[in-house]
Amino acid sequence: MGTTRVTSPRSTAGQGSIGLLSCVAFAVGTMVGAGVFVLSGLAVQRAGPAAILSFVLAGVLVLLSALSFAVVASLAPAGGSGYAYVATALGSRFGFLTSWAFWLGGVIGVAFVLNAFGRYLHDFFVSALPATAVAVAAVVLIAVLNLGPASLIGRAETALVAVKVAILALLIVFALVHLDRAHLTPLTPHGTGAVVTTSGLLFIAYLGFNVVTNMAGDVDRPRRTIPLAILISMAIVALIYVGVVVALLAGGISSYDEASVGTAAQHLIGNWGGVLIPIGALISTLSAANANMLGSSEIMVRLAADRQVPTVAGRLWHGHPAVSVLAGAVVSVVLLFTGGIEAIVALGNVAAIVAMVLVNAAAVRAQRDPHAGGVRLPAGPLLPALGLLAALVQLVFIGWWQTLFGLVLVAAGLGLHALRGRHHPGHHATITEHLRRNAGPAGRALRRRTTREV
Repeated sequence: MGTTRVTSPRSTAGQGSIGLLSCVAFAVGTMVGAGVFVLSGLAVQRAGPAAILSFVLAGVLVLLSALSFAVVASLAPAGGSGYAYVATALGSRFGFLTSWAFWLGGVIGVAFVLNAFGRYLHDFFVSALPATAVAVAAVVLIAVLNLGPASLIGRAETALVAVKVAILALLIVFALVHLDRAHLTPLTPHGTGAVVTTSGLLFIAYLGFNVVTNMAGDVDRPRRTIPLAILISMAIVALIYVGVVVALLAGGISSYDEASVGTAAQHLIGNWGGVLIPIGALISTLSAANANMLGSSEIMVRLAADRQVPTVAGRLWHGHPAVSVLAGAVVSVVLLFTGGIEAIVALGNVAAIVAMVLVNAAAVRAQRDPHAGGVRLPAGPLLPALGLLAALVQLVFIGWWQTLFGLVLVAAGLGLHALRGRHHPGHHATITEHLRRNAGPAGRALRRRTTREV
């Protein structure tokens, strides 16, 4: 294919420094962000109590593709890209587009979650500050964090995930205590079709599982760890989403919007709940933005190492992915100033759907090839084929202009790919050396310091 693979001296059998608990925490941290605090209210607004079914349906549809990601990631070379097999199965250009689409989806995700950060800070704490200005300031904060000590990123992410899951668990407990208040009828006030169309909006709520694939080359025992991490993280997140929808329905509010979770918490828990849950929203969105920025940087650095983009795109500054972080921050700020929340969600969904289609196609190829190795799925290529179809169908529920613009953004990556010959040997040597030592963005932030995780 004419590309250089970055490898390390270790075996794919399992000497990576990122274990199961780190993978699960990172995936949950990416998924539980603006989705739970913003999309939950929008989902109930659109589908009523049947929003529970919309979240479940979206989770099942995404899970079909998630299994394909497990297949592709299990075939990743040690220290290499988690999407390397896509290039093997479909060609180097499609392999690049898969990684590029997820880089793009990651920076769009930063804009999505920090838009919610600005909204919650404005609505519940500092109404004098414009929500957009707060969101832009948060982009700067996340960029600075990702240009700081890698250990700080890792500690911040672990702490943020633990706190926000605990806060959401508390909200769900109060919702279950007051379950008799929940308005569950009529189940589908806007018709059964609203359940399906709403599930299309919720695709982005589950897409954080792909961060596990981004760092597959550095994962300990990837054939075991990656499928388990994907399944466990998606199950945890699905339970959280359903629990939060129940809290909304039991919260005694008559209309729903992007900030409804905070309002429902005030009704369920009291005044202190109306403060605690918005604080949880702020923590969750910062955590998810951090995870998206870190995951996107990992992708870009590996693309530069594979000479799929100009070396400067993955250039490291004191070990930090400066160019990727700054470029991602600029894109996020532009989106915050030019796109509403639903437009940002749509663009993120389009980028992710393109990548999911390609990963599913590669997984079909792997399942049909008895010599491919990697994870083997029940029924062979059937599940990846269903995942590919489910991903394509989601485009029907996205506005045509948003779909077209999203596809243009994905295709624009080919321009960057065409410049891959602009290669700086010194920069490339630095990048490959960092990846060889498991010192890329994800490896530096998440690697274990002492004992091996189970």
